[in-house]
Amino acid sequence: MLLALTQFGDAAVLLPLAAAVFLWLLYSRAAHAAAWWLLSVVLCGGLTAASKIFFWGCPPISDLHSPSGHTSISTLVYGATALITATEGGDWPSRTAAAAAVCFFPTIGVSRLLLDAHTVPEVFSGWIIGSASLALFGQGYRRYRPQNARLVPLFVGLAVLASVLHGSELHVEELLHRITRYLQIDCR
Repeated sequence: MLLALTQFGDAAVLLPLAAAVFLWLLYSRAAHAAAWWLLSVVLCGGLTAASKIFFWGCPPISDLHSPSGHTSISTLVYGATALITATEGGDWPSRTAAAAAVCFFPTIGVSRLLLDAHTVPEVFSGWIIGSASLALFGQGYRRYRPQNARLVPLFVGLAVLASVLHGSELHVEELLHRITRYLQIDCR
């Protein structure tokens, strides 16, 4: 059960979901919101990757070697889905779906803890990165949200991608560790 849950937070699932949100924003004629989304995704992924590279060689505290990418990107992608749903849906079923999404992404961070994949500071730092990226997107989305947005294409696209890609893994962590070794980052 925990493994199935945590797999929804893998980059192999989340990056295509992020691409689907971007395409939906373009489809909805919200190019400026799509640009804010792209900036937020790049910021989230970049900060997470840079933190992993640096902290693996120079941990700021003993329990912080690798901020949780599952947590950071899940917070952004599922949080943005909740934001879009709550903003565009308007009625109680949409707000209920948004509330469910808001409850979903923290469970991915908790699953990382229960599976001993990360420590509390690593999950918390991932949550901070994801939340900051989500706040950035929220600012842009509020200003440039689509007019007459249709949520069904977004929901169908996200559901199909998540069900097809669930269980896939992108081994980003290994690559980032190699980069750390290549850059010879070691503060010990």
